Amino acid sequence: MARLAIPSKEAAPAKAQPILANYEKVLGVIPNFFALISKSPDALKAIADMHGALGKSLGHKTRERIHVMTAEVNGCNYCLSAHTYLGAKLQGLTPEDMELNRDGHSTDPKADTALQFAYKIATSRGHIEDADIEAVRAAGYTDEQIVDIVAETAFSFITNLFNNTFKTDIDATFPPRQTRARQAA
Repeated sequence: MARLAIPSKEAAPAKAQPILANYEKVLGVIPNFFALISKSPDALKAIADMHGALGKSLGHKTRERIHVMTAEVNGCNYCLSAHTYLGAKLQGLTPEDMELNRDGHSTDPKADTALQFAYKIATSRGHIEDADIEAVRAAGYTDEQIVDIVAETAFSFITNLFNNTFKTDIDATFPPRQTRARQAA
């Protein structure tokens, strides 16, 4: 059970309601994560702005893959459940690919390089080698895309931190998934 009550759109602060309504329009549902952080309209706005602005150069599939990987790294069951569902439903990612994503890999060769890089960023907290940047460049990623890989990974850390802290209830829409770290605990 969530550590904070998850408000309905109508019970959320007035300043947060238009942002929640937009998520409802786009996704057909207001995910519990967004409803929970609506308790702070400023936090919700910041997250929504980041969500809308980051990673466009990578494409939606690679963004979802990064979120699946980061959820696994950070032991975030909520994000693993949400992004596995969204990756399949909205981006057509296969269960096999998303299983590989959890460990920083992909069935797509170019995405595999991005995921390996993002995995190193996530697990080392950014302490990487020059060769790691060169490997991503050699796979055809631009400097803009390399920055976007790091930004998307960092953004995912933020959502993982919120959901782990508040134990956000997994939405009924998302089939529940367990990270390996949480399965072992």
